[in-house]
Amino acid sequence: MANSDFQYESLRFLVIRRSRDLPDALLFESMLDSAGIECFLADENTIRMEWFWSNLLGGIKLCVRKSDAHEASSMLEQPILDRFDIEGIGEFQQPRCPNCNSLEISFQGLNKPVDYTRALLGGPRPLHRSLWECDSCGRQWPESQEKPPANFLISASSILIIVWTVNTFLVWLLFLTEALRSAASY
Repeated sequence: MANSDFQYESLRFLVIRRSRDLPDALLFESMLDSAGIECFLADENTIRMEWFWSNLLGGIKLCVRKSDAHEASSMLEQPILDRFDIEGIGEFQQPRCPNCNSLEISFQGLNKPVDYTRALLGGPRPLHRSLWECDSCGRQWPESQEKPPANFLISASSILIIVWTVNTFLVWLLFLTEALRSAASY
């Protein structure tokens, strides 16, 4: 029984979006699910368990059927709403960048360079910070004026990592010089 590839062509899945982080991928997947577009996330579980592998694997891939690709892409490319009504709560206005008034902003909860280094070295849990960042102009500002500024947490944790690294280097250097002295005396 010979079937042509043409009838199965529309059933194939295409990657329409890649996300480095799981929350973004889950948001896109839920948008398509709520619109009734069949989709799945490839490499989701691997990256969920070992998030350092995200860049290596090309991120979490949002896959849809070839026949739904155009509709799904256009849905994901819709602009961010300025404000919208939430039932039982009222109108919600999206936060904006205080510098350029853009809606393209994101919340930064980790000091990524320091926390990645600490995770690689087996350090304690990450240092959290409350910081907004504009994706258009790059400006950063604290979530609330009541908390210490995020720059303080960045600089304090960075200084601690530098001091710890220098200390480790000096201990190894001392160990190496003692080993060389004892080897030279024999």
